[in-house]
Amino acid sequence: MANNKYAGYTPKGEETISNEGSPGSGNRLDRVNPYEFRKGMDLELTGMGVSRLAESTPKEREKATETVLKNLNEHGGYYTSLVTYETTYRNIAKGNKKPSFKTWLAEQDNSKMKEVTKDGKDKNNQMEKPKYDKSMYTLKEAIAKEVKAMLAEAKDKEAEKINKADANKEVSDEKEASKGAKGKEKALKALDKEIEALKKEKDKNKEKLSTPLKRYKDGKLTADEYKKLSSDMVKRNKEINTRLSDIEKEKNDITLKEKMGRREVAKTMMEKDTHMEILNIMKEAGVNLREGAGGIKMYYEIAKTAYQEGFMAGLNK
Repeated sequence: MANNKYAGYTPKGEETISNEGSPGSGNRLDRVNPYEFRKGMDLELTGMGVSRLAESTPKEREKATETVLKNLNEHGGYYTSLVTYETTYRNIAKGNKKPSFKTWLAEQDNSKMKEVTKDGKDKNNQMEKPKYDKSMYTLKEAIAKEVKAMLAEAKDKEAEKINKADANKEVSDEKEASKGAKGKEKALKALDKEIEALKKEKDKNKEKLSTPLKRYKDGKLTADEYKKLSSDMVKRNKEINTRLSDIEKEKNDITLKEKMGRREVAKTMMEKDTHMEILNIMKEAGVNLREGAGGIKMYYEIAKTAYQEGFMAGLNK
């Protein structure tokens, strides 16, 4: 029995017995959908606590392969349907009961539209071979449902992102309305205080996660149990990281606006003599003033900005 790190393990070949049916050449892997098989292997190994197929042991691969083949023999689209089932009932409200997977799967198969003849009779009862592969039909429908669910989730996230952007804009507008250096200084202190509180909360969450993480590493918790215990705190820490990033951007915006405001004030106070003095300083530094406006513009802007910063720093003192 050969072990394969990329497709599970290879069962023994099956021989065709003359006049007693034809199970087919090769082995049981040749009679299942390879994409459905690979999806099943990923799900079964994850359930065992194995993150990657290549990292599994031969016994784990053998056990997972046998489970996958058994489920696919029962239903050709078993694992695609399982993903659809989990997606459908992922956000079920508290108090509502969800059906078992096998009950739900049977209902999905029974709800398929039956083909009828012109006189309204069920065509499947007319001793005729169906014109489609039922398992493939179920697989396509499950994939379509999964895609729709993913699109709906993406739409909700985009709407949430827009709402957050609008809320941040309102906060930014309120801060912009605060005039004067005192208002901006107060806003920066408030943001620093929020940063300190968020970092403390994040550290507490990490400390709370340390115990279940140790139990998981020691093999006392399964991957699913650890995810269930840590999901809320992990989600909160991600929100904290996002907010900390937003706060840094807000602080940079306030600082930049303050700096640009100082420069504008200094610009209004620059007389013609000051502009000429800046040109003289550039000439003394070795800048060729005869190479045209385009060539000296960069140097002039640097010297002018330095003057404006120094001028405003002197006023503040």
